[in-house]
Amino acid sequence: MKTKHNLPSKIILSTGLALALGLAVWLPIASQAAEPEVKKGTEMKGMSHPMNMNQIKTQAEAEALKPGDSISMACSMCKNVMVMPVTAGTEHVKMMTVGEKHTCPSCKGTVTIVGTGKGEGKNQEVKHVCSHCGDDAMFICASKPGSGAMKDMDHGKKK
Repeated sequence: MKTKHNLPSKIILSTGLALALGLAVWLPIASQAAEPEVKKGTEMKGMSHPMNMNQIKTQAEAEALKPGDSISMACSMCKNVMVMPVTAGTEHVKMMTVGEKHTCPSCKGTVTIVGTGKGEGKNQEVKHVCSHCGDDAMFICASKPGSGAMKDMDHGKKK
């Protein structure tokens, strides 16, 4: 038995397939175009790009940070990273001051800042000793505005 297809059903089927194909091609292009363009020096504001973090080891390095910078403490055992924005106050300096203590939010260990004996005064290198994770688990990093990785890249623009 032969099945008859009439002209209107063929047109509707063809139109539907064409629209589906067009939508499948258009959606990825439209979503890519909807991403905001990132200007140089603003990478950190939306945190859409990785930041360039530099390890700091002394209280003097912490004091040299300016409002707008960030300081972070990472623990390789807990797999925890705490980030603190630097303000006009001195709260961020306490993370690098010998004798200061705080509690790790992950393991609940007591973290004590101790001097290593390298350097003197505010230029003495410090390490963070956790009562749970040990003395080689934590380190401190800092970032500065505009120091985002990729800042020298063209962000996908053709030259």
